[in-house]
Parts: sequence; C-alpha cells; structure tokens
Amino acid sequence: MRRWQAALVVGLLVVLAAFAYGVESSRSTTVAGQQVTCGAAISSDWLVPQGTLSTEVATSADQRRRSAACDTVVQRARIGVLSTMAAGALLALVGWTAMREPRVVRRAGQRASSSTP
Repeated sequence: MRRWQAALVVGLLVVLAAFAYGVESSRSTTVAGQQVTCGAAISSDWLVPQGTLSTEVATSADQRRRSAACDTVVQRARIGVLSTMAAGALLALVGWTAMREPRVVRRAGQRASSSTP
C-alpha cells in the first residue's frame, strides 16, 4: 500500500471512529457526591431532528448545578471528538491530494531535471 493510500484510509477511519465514539460514549460527572450521567458528545438530537425543540428548564438549584457540570463535561468531550475528526479529515485530505498529483516515473540513471544540455 502506498503512503497516500494509507493516509487516505487511516484519515477516513479516524473520522468514522471519532464520530462513532462521540455518538456512543456517554459522559458522566460527580456533583455534590452523586454520579450524574450527562449524555454523549454528539447528541442523537443533532442527527435525527425531532421537529420540536426541548424547552426543559432547570428549576431547582440542584438541577442547575447538574446542568452546569454536564455542560462543561460535554463541551470538553465535543472539543476532543471534533478535534480528532478534524485531524482525521486533514490526514485524509493529504492522502487525497497526494493521490491526485501526477506521478513522474524516473528510470535508473536518469537525472531529475533535464534543463541542462
């Protein structure tokens, strides 16, 4: 396998793996000694629109603390997942660009530039 092929394939696999991890992996944190499940970095609501927006508002101080803690945890997870996806996309782009460049085949003993007489 050529280097550009490997870069393209590995880049696409990194994007897909990061996306799958972001959708499937659920985050949690501890608030006031209690374990709170926050959800995934990539919410399923982003993928399949429900048609209505959630208007759930945290009313108690405890719910607001949990919401604030989860916001921080999920935001960090999103940054990690999206950064990994971006790095994979860049790697795939490098592989794609290398694939699209024309190749010059040199024979043994032939000079790289033929501008000298």
